[in-house]
Amino acid sequence: MQPRIVCPECGEAKDLTGAPSPEGIEIRCGRCDATWLRDAAPQVCATCGGSDLQTRPLALTQYSRGTQLSIVGMSEILLCRSCDHEMLEWSKAGRAVPFTYRSAALDAAAGHERAKGDKRGAVRIEP
Repeated sequence: MQPRIVCPECGEAKDLTGAPSPEGIEIRCGRCDATWLRDAAPQVCATCGGSDLQTRPLALTQYSRGTQLSIVGMSEILLCRSCDHEMLEWSKAGRAVPFTYRSAALDAAAGHERAKGDKRGAVRIEP
């Protein structure tokens, strides 16, 4: 899932287009016609709108033999310090974020489910 990009002028998130330029990908807002570089856009949490995000290692897994789950690679995932605090602490203890974890920083529905106590799709964290 890609980080949420919003127009810094008007807050539009859907009517955005990108085009390559010598400096990087230039984003143009269809509503207010503002332009900015994609990589210069601040990343914000999809759940709370905060900007205190951290990149943590994400385990890429597959079943290698029957029910044996193996880590076959690593990627990165954004976590919000307030919305994903339990998983952030889990990861800071030297463990990779499980592939099935839905980050509240990237998926507002996951953040709202977690806030309501809905455990569907949540990963159980044990010490």
